[in-house]
Amino acid sequence: MSRPPRLSEFSPGRPVGSRRGAPVLRTVCALAAALAFPAIGAPAEQDLFDTLHARITAAEAKRTSIRARFVESTTSTLLVKPMVSQGTLVGEKPARMVITYLAPEHRTILMDGQRLFVTRAGRKDVEQVDITEIMKTVNKYFTNADPGQLRRAFTIRAVQDPAAPGAYLVDMLPKRKQIKQGLERLQFGVSRDYMLTQLTMTFAGGDTTVFKLEDVELNVPVAPGTFDPPVPPAPPTNRKR
Repeated sequence: MSRPPRLSEFSPGRPVGSRRGAPVLRTVCALAAALAFPAIGAPAEQDLFDTLHARITAAEAKRTSIRARFVESTTSTLLVKPMVSQGTLVGEKPARMVITYLAPEHRTILMDGQRLFVTRAGRKDVEQVDITEIMKTVNKYFTNADPGQLRRAFTIRAVQDPAAPGAYLVDMLPKRKQIKQGLERLQFGVSRDYMLTQLTMTFAGGDTTVFKLEDVELNVPVAPGTFDPPVPPAPPTNRKR
């Protein structure tokens, strides 16, 4: 039996079939950005990041679901020019999400907190990955971490966004080897209403992915069946006449 993939094994350019590469990592990080960041308290001496963290936490406590469009831009040494994808995203706490890529390739990534499914237009097979261990890492270093714990795992700098009054930028550089093996840098864009609207990931080796949310709707009703795992079609049966 093969073991579940580790976070350090994920890098751009690896197809889903090879340790279930970049799509899984992008999905997990997008989930952390869109639905996570609840935390516990902050140090007595606060800086801008502590203040942002507290306000994001308070805002996130009132949010249960999200629907948005997204633009994803990927640069890689394996690509001649950046690859730009567009699509839609629906998420629901605590860890359910459907990311539907509409262009240039049509594919769907569904995540239920324990498993991740990938389906592609024109293909009948459904790829499935156990992400239990990855989610444990995300919860440890992001979702359940307070500012002090985050600083033990990352060097963090928060500043006001000079291009967007009232918005902020958060820059996180991993300190721990376990994280640095797969991720060199993580940057968040925070809107004036304390929503994480842009995620920039720089992977080991210098490849980057920018995931930007647009037309965000919060606390929207989610249709029944939205997060049901895809089931591959049953093979045809030979019926005797």
